[in-house]
Amino acid sequence: MGVEGVPALTACRVVRGDRGASATPIRLGQVRGSSLPGPVLGISAAGPSAVGLVGPGLRARRLVHDSPRAHVESLVPLVAQLLAEAGLEPRNLAAVAVGRGPAPYTGLRIALASAQTLAFALSIPVWGVSDLDVLAADAAVQRRLQSGVSILAALDAKRREVYWARYRVDAAGRIDGLTRLEGPGVGRAAAVPAASVTVGAGVEKYLDELGPVTHGEMGVDPVVLARLAAVRAARGEDVSSEPLYLRRPDVSAPGSNKWETR
Repeated sequence: MGVEGVPALTACRVVRGDRGASATPIRLGQVRGSSLPGPVLGISAAGPSAVGLVGPGLRARRLVHDSPRAHVESLVPLVAQLLAEAGLEPRNLAAVAVGRGPAPYTGLRIALASAQTLAFALSIPVWGVSDLDVLAADAAVQRRLQSGVSILAALDAKRREVYWARYRVDAAGRIDGLTRLEGPGVGRAAAVPAASVTVGAGVEKYLDELGPVTHGEMGVDPVVLARLAAVRAARGEDVSSEPLYLRRPDVSAPGSNKWETR
């Protein structure tokens, strides 16, 4: 089954994120069924293009492209493939959730534009969540972290820097059981505050500065993103899709003095 008007996914390899039998699944009960008004699409480009789908009566699905730089070519076809495999059409979606960063400029712009365009075309809400919040929430549940444990979530920002935020587990086993203590920020890995557990993607190269990475290469799970966004939206919390760029793009137009917004 295809999705009309969307190009087929070609010339790329898709990693199916089943996370393996050893991973602890995030149970729908931890997100409250009433938080999911229908199928919710999750989109992240904090690393490789990643899309996920959750909803009442649906098996959670995720697709991740294997290249961290092919967002333009991969994101929309991934969405089309994911919906087709679930037997859904775009009109069946109730909302779109998107990672709002912090993340590299190009990928983040593509993810936000794709999510906002789709939501506008379907007249459905678009919910934004920090990709670092998703990393921390995922780690707290998947690793069964206990209350009081601090988590440092980090993503590679290049230039020997990382995007980071620090959290505390307040309610063990809950996707929404964390409090952000500091951040989000971007800076030298050596200057980032320490935590009991460090999670992230692409940060192993900074072990000499960041310290031991307890759970590296997790990546931002678009299924967790969708569920966390649904919880926050149901509570009336801020789910703005305004981008968290935190710094200038690596490449800018000549003469441009426009700073990225926080």
